[in-house]
Amino acid sequence: MRTTLLLSALLALAACSGPYFTRGSDDPSIDEPAMSVRLDREDLRVAMEQWYAAFNDSAFVKEIPQRERKIAILAIENDTSEHIGSALRNLIELVETHLVNDRVFQVVSNDTIVADAIAQERLRDLGDSVDPETVALLGKEFGIHYFVHGRVGETAEKTRDTRRIQYFLFLKVTEVATTQRVFQLQIPITKQVEG
Repeated sequence: MRTTLLLSALLALAACSGPYFTRGSDDPSIDEPAMSVRLDREDLRVAMEQWYAAFNDSAFVKEIPQRERKIAILAIENDTSEHIGSALRNLIELVETHLVNDRVFQVVSNDTIVADAIAQERLRDLGDSVDPETVALLGKEFGIHYFVHGRVGETAEKTRDTRRIQYFLFLKVTEVATTQRVFQLQIPITKQVEG
């Protein structure tokens, strides 16, 4: 009898020790802690809010004529050792969503540009600068006046039990007609893991 009770208790304990799943809407605190040194949703939210606030307060946005308010978010180059490509694509979508919803600019969807084979080929190696042919394509084919692009780099350091990555996210706005940089902001993000 004791053996049966003990066995039943052990089986019940084993059944209860499986993985536990929690939904963020049930417990918002699960989104707060960093789980890795990669960029997470909170990092992207903070970066987007900083960029968008500075962008909206810039002389560029305040002085631009209404007829020249067609913009596209192109690419953010990942110049880090981390696999953050999907996070950067999400950041592009966040910025694009805010621009669309504010209705200050007409937004040419990143998906539309990337679907064009010639544009896709040119944008693949966009990096930190844009060649004149790509600029001409953006203006002629899509009627874009300005485009947002950028780069994220890192400084990584490691001690015996701590690893820290300092990200440097640069988001820039370039005028198609002149290829002049009309707005740029550097957003610092630091992540660290210990143990």
